[in-house]
Amino acid sequence: MNCLFADDTAILTQSNNIKYIVNSLQAQLLETEKWCSQWRVAINTEKTKAIMFRKGHSNKTIKQLHLFDEQLTWEPQVKYLGLILDNKLAFRQHTKYNSDKFWNKVHLIIPLIGRRTCLSLSNKVLLFKQVLRPILTYAAQIWGLSAKSHRKKIQILQNKILRMMTMVC
Repeated sequence: MNCLFADDTAILTQSNNIKYIVNSLQAQLLETEKWCSQWRVAINTEKTKAIMFRKGHSNKTIKQLHLFDEQLTWEPQVKYLGLILDNKLAFRQHTKYNSDKFWNKVHLIIPLIGRRTCLSLSNKVLLFKQVLRPILTYAAQIWGLSAKSHRKKIQILQNKILRMMTMVC
């Protein structure tokens, strides 16, 4: 199955058999090569990654995939459409990445939403809803059902900023 969005593509396959997965992905990569050659489209193989989602630990060596004679590396995590996916679908790294991104943005707009600003509470809330909350909730439909601890971290971040905005200690 191919998932396309703008210039990002994901090739997916599913099975309990690792050998089947690798063979299926390699066949799809060959089809992709043919399509790219036919339509004169270039793919940056350095940005092309492979990941296998699975439960538990596996020490099995997985056969390498190839695209345009370049070996693709199996990664423990990849970023797709701004969502960091790890091989266990735990979303720990995604939550950390979003938290860091959130605090970077907070530091930029703190003069507008902080305690000493002359903005009204409704304008502060508007800034929160338009600038900060989308960072925290990006792709929440996907990662939101993962570990409760991730949702709790996001809630703590929101609570801190909302207390700061409303001047509640």
